[in-house]
Amino acid sequence: MRKRSAAVWTLATLAAWLVGCQVIAPLPGVGGEGGDSTTEGHGGAVDAGERQASQGSQIMPDPTPPASENNGPCENAECSTHCARSMDLCELTPQYPSVETCCAVCEAMPSPAAYAGCRAVEAGDPAGCTGSGLLGPSGDDGCIGQCEAICTLYAALCPGMPPDLESCVLMCSPWSTAAVFNACSTLKAEGSFECRLQQIYLALDEPDPAKRDGACQDILQGRCPKPKCEVGDD
Repeated sequence: MRKRSAAVWTLATLAAWLVGCQVIAPLPGVGGEGGDSTTEGHGGAVDAGERQASQGSQIMPDPTPPASENNGPCENAECSTHCARSMDLCELTPQYPSVETCCAVCEAMPSPAAYAGCRAVEAGDPAGCTGSGLLGPSGDDGCIGQCEAICTLYAALCPGMPPDLESCVLMCSPWSTAAVFNACSTLKAEGSFECRLQQIYLALDEPDPAKRDGACQDILQGRCPKPKCEVGDD
């Protein structure tokens, strides 16, 4: 897998801040609400000899968490499944310009698992692929909608620039969308959802902050860029 660009990592960090997520690593040796139990008279420390004596001749191994089973391209297992299937089944109508972009988009969502679950790639036909990407669910049944999804990405890529997330969602509602979307095709419908989405994909791969700011303006204006991928790209 190709190394993710600085913009992609920035997106993931800013998106986590945007949705108010905080990841706090547990302190070593602390378990449950009350932490590790202590033994009176030993200052809370129990050496290995005492533990072995209390359990007879059998030494009980300390419990360890199961190893991660995520061997896919993304940090998140659900995103890995989603992106791998999207790249495989939607080769003729790709919804993301690359698997790295797909991972960045999925992991930037408020709930990556919910995003992947709501946009499961079930078929390789054009309409099925379109429904599995950013032009997927409208927001019913607890799924993040098209506008909330694209505005989450915009707010993460363009912090401090108007509009804010809520205003962006309101602005997005009249943007036209096509029945079939191809992330690697040249678009001409200025002002459409798809043109803005392709601009976001370009901004994700743009390491120059000044050029990324320009892309943020192009996103608002709905300009159609020339995609950096072609159908059949690896």
